[in-house]
Amino acid sequence: WVATVQAERPYTAVDWQSPSALIIGSEASGAGQDALALASGGITIPMHAATESLNAAMAAGIILFEAARQRSMNPGS
Repeated sequence: WVATVQAERPYTAVDWQSPSALIIGSEASGAGQDALALASGGITIPMHAATESLNAAMAAGIILFEAARQRSMNPGS
């Protein structure tokens, strides 16, 4: 999965219990075209309209927390 502001799928809609890889691009230019081509799809973090963006570390933390939360609900995965 690649995190991008242009994606429509919220990060919470992904089944993070399956084997997954997460690509977080740079804050200035996002993920490169090669990364986008390799990804299963794009995901986004829904935000209030007044919020312009999140930095890459914050976005990664939010998404990885959701992955850990889902995996803790099913420890056998």
